[in-house]
Amino acid sequence: MTVKETWNLDAIFPGGSRSPELADFLARLDADFTAAEAAGLPGPLSPETEADWVAAIQTLYNLGERLRQVGSFVGCLVSQDVTDEKALQLDAGTDQMSARLATLWTRHRAAFAQQPDAAWNALLAKPPLNAVAFHLNEERDEARQKMAPEMEALVNDLAADGYHGWDRLYGILSGEPQVEFAGKTMSLGQLQSKMFDDPDRAVRQAAFELFEQTWADIAKPCAAALNNQAGFRLALYKHRGWDSVLKEPLMDNRISAATLEAMWAAIDAKSGKLLDYLAAKARLLGADKLAWFDMYAPVGQTSRTFTYPEAADFAVENLRRFNPHIAEFSRMAVDNRWVEAEDRPGKRAGGFCTGFPLSKQSRIFMTFTGSLNGLMTLAHELGHAYHSWVMWDLPAGARRYTMGVAETASTFNETVVRNAAYQAAATNTEKLAILAAKLDDAISFFMDIRSRFEFETAFFRERAKNPLSVDELNALMEQAQRTAFKGGLSVYHPLFWASKLHFYITAAPFYNFPYTLGFLFSNGVYARASDEGPAFKDKYIALLRDTGRMTTEELARTHLGVDLTRPDFWETAVERVLSDVDEFVALSA
Repeated sequence: MTVKETWNLDAIFPGGSRSPELADFLARLDADFTAAEAAGLPGPLSPETEADWVAAIQTLYNLGERLRQVGSFVGCLVSQDVTDEKALQLDAGTDQMSARLATLWTRHRAAFAQQPDAAWNALLAKPPLNAVAFHLNEERDEARQKMAPEMEALVNDLAADGYHGWDRLYGILSGEPQVEFAGKTMSLGQLQSKMFDDPDRAVRQAAFELFEQTWADIAKPCAAALNNQAGFRLALYKHRGWDSVLKEPLMDNRISAATLEAMWAAIDAKSGKLLDYLAAKARLLGADKLAWFDMYAPVGQTSRTFTYPEAADFAVENLRRFNPHIAEFSRMAVDNRWVEAEDRPGKRAGGFCTGFPLSKQSRIFMTFTGSLNGLMTLAHELGHAYHSWVMWDLPAGARRYTMGVAETASTFNETVVRNAAYQAAATNTEKLAILAAKLDDAISFFMDIRSRFEFETAFFRERAKNPLSVDELNALMEQAQRTAFKGGLSVYHPLFWASKLHFYITAAPFYNFPYTLGFLFSNGVYARASDEGPAFKDKYIALLRDTGRMTTEELARTHLGVDLTRPDFWETAVERVLSDVDEFVALSA
């Protein structure tokens, strides 16, 4: 069978952005939103009104599923062709529908909180809502920890052009600068690629110095954006009666403070081993000590290239040795053209996997260039699609998993395929390059992301007193980096607080620790699968299916038999990741 590099979107809505079926779907969805907005809330919960409550809640889920179906489709259109103006218009329209859905949920969530416990528990004890009781209780509990619904509605309205406006301002500030480097005009994103990826250290250093200077030139308005959005968040938390800036991100990721503390403590205790890796990499790069711009510099060499069909075959066959069920799914997804991999102009950068709940399918977006990294991206995104695949038969309210566990299946797949690539490597230089890629992940999750968490924690503590100046932000950032990297670099990046988009994402505070949490959790799952072999297949599926209806601690306790609030799991997971350091040092000698 010939494997095509372009995806099939016509199976969802034929005709692209001008599809008549898409237009009809959107018109019906808009009408149903209008009807739901006009319907009001059910009466006080009682045996007589239970049917009304069930209907209202199912309407919310139904609108959400249909919006996700069309939103995913439009997102695919925009990504495959950045010049598709009609798709961009549709994208703006689905954003507006998302805001309408959020308002409906806010209204109903507040009503959930007002119902008597006995009546509410009786409602959720029976089908069909018993299957989504975890999610509905979560929504109800959250509403009870917030202000009165009219106050929360006011906050949402004011935040649209206030709080979220600082996020949009940062997007403008960060997107405008163009620089001249090596005889070319480039964006800051392109300059950053030179800073990290160029094989010539002198080029990387020059790119870094220009990068720092450019961010220094716009640091004051960036500081204003960061200070003001943090001030908004602190004021909101005060009025909600929340005494910790971590309360919201902990709730969003369904973990306790004890789990987060145990994870960071294990990393702090064990990550010093990475200093051996940094020293060995410095020797390979001809430096006494690595600088910030050396962290992800390439070492070794992977000469092997793949066609897209070869990459798909390599991923499928090596996944088959580990878990035939994942391999069979991956083969089906590739053969049925769920993947957009073609290397052509006009596509967006990056990669993603998105789901279509009404079709019970996924689509993967990437640009495959024949490299080992491209193979890893394919395996990673197929993992996301597999996670969705084993959950499609569950109701919508049981499929909402957090950022912290979202990377479980994707990182699992990537680990399997990367280890297979290492075993298949023909030379030591190729093995060195693959090990470096694995250990660069460890640097990212254990040091870089930890420095972001340390900075953000310190920033909110100081911001509660006064806004911070550029110099004060620089000092906090550099101190956080020195702590997380254990003094292992010769040059740090004080303006990272300005250059990193994640600090400005108003929709998700502390957009950092969930990455590390997910990386280590997936590593623990992979270790269990390695130990148990084929017997783990059904346990793995059961774990993935429960990601939307358990806290992260419950998930680990139920399926892995571990307590995430204790250091044992995290220490073992960190040690397993760091076990590659000695091999890298030996190969680099």
